[in-house]
Amino acid sequence: MQPFKNISVLDLSQGIAGPVCAGILARQGARVVKVEPLTGDWIRATGGSREGMCANAIAGNLNKQGIAIDATKPAGRDALLRLADQADVVVENFRAGVMARLGLGYEAIRARNPRVVYCSITGFGPTGPLSKKPATDSVLQAYSGMAVANAIAGGIPKRIGLYVPDNISAIYAAQAISAALFERCSSNQGRHVEVSLAECCAAFQSGPMIDTLLYPDPASRTAIFAPAGEFRTSDGWIVVSCMSAAMFASIARTVKREEWLADERFVENDARKKHMKEINAALAEALTHDTTANWVKKLEVADVLVSPVNDYLALREDEQAQHSGYLATVDQAPYGALNVPNLPAADRNVRPAPRVGEHTRAVLRDAGISDADIDALIAQGIALQREA
Repeated sequence: MQPFKNISVLDLSQGIAGPVCAGILARQGARVVKVEPLTGDWIRATGGSREGMCANAIAGNLNKQGIAIDATKPAGRDALLRLADQADVVVENFRAGVMARLGLGYEAIRARNPRVVYCSITGFGPTGPLSKKPATDSVLQAYSGMAVANAIAGGIPKRIGLYVPDNISAIYAAQAISAALFERCSSNQGRHVEVSLAECCAAFQSGPMIDTLLYPDPASRTAIFAPAGEFRTSDGWIVVSCMSAAMFASIARTVKREEWLADERFVENDARKKHMKEINAALAEALTHDTTANWVKKLEVADVLVSPVNDYLALREDEQAQHSGYLATVDQAPYGALNVPNLPAADRNVRPAPRVGEHTRAVLRDAGISDADIDALIAQGIALQREA
């Protein structure tokens, strides 16, 4: 599915949230031009990286064209304004005021292109006491309560080991851009879409946040299901969730603990939730006596919610993942054939992420800039064209 095949996106963002947002549109058919400074997006130097291609640089920039321009120079800014004139969407994720100082803010671009949908992704919002505060994944997980929701034994806050604030913000931003494009069909006008990582983290945690309002005292809150959780087997881990009395009876019979069915602590779901530690401990002990594969098979036959705890390699090799095509293979320089996740409900023609300045000359030429002017930009160190 390529719903945005006639949409042009100018991606001025760096890091994760903005590039992933624009990347979603790219995977849905939009022509996306990724703009970077001559030294490249800072994300390229994070984690394991070869030739500026780390995992996050690849994940956020599949299906894009890449150009390198120094936007601090007037000629570089003018070249980007030429690209913005032809864009349906502009995405940026700098701190409030940065793009305006560069002459690439919403007002400047809207004056030239009234139909543009301009998306700004900030840490805490464009105004307010924290509007200038730098925002990172760890800062947002701490600020938004996410680290507390993921607390480990003893109530110690713990960061979730994924870039959750950035990625959920990218998804919310892409949806907001889609809505603005839909609105433009009738209004023929663009709009400024403003999204902050902080508000996205709050929205993402709506259920738990409402629960704390209903039951402010942590001691008054109860589990959703019991038993539930991650349990060690003789050779790995599984997840089990019990949603009903029938399911609990199936669990008890499968693990040969029929006496639980007469235990007053476990008979009703409300009682099980109050005795979560006891029932989880009893199930944990029972599950250590067989393998992950055997328990998954037995519990699935008994119609119990269960899954092995996979790592990424196991997911890649999983029969369902292979059958449904969760992963695509892309020829990604400088690594060669690489498995990358497909985007749900999007076209599965995945193209490699660009290296810094890989398409500078072609993109500027398509924007109507002459070869002589492009040569001058490159010669003056304002633009960079990567040579093959």
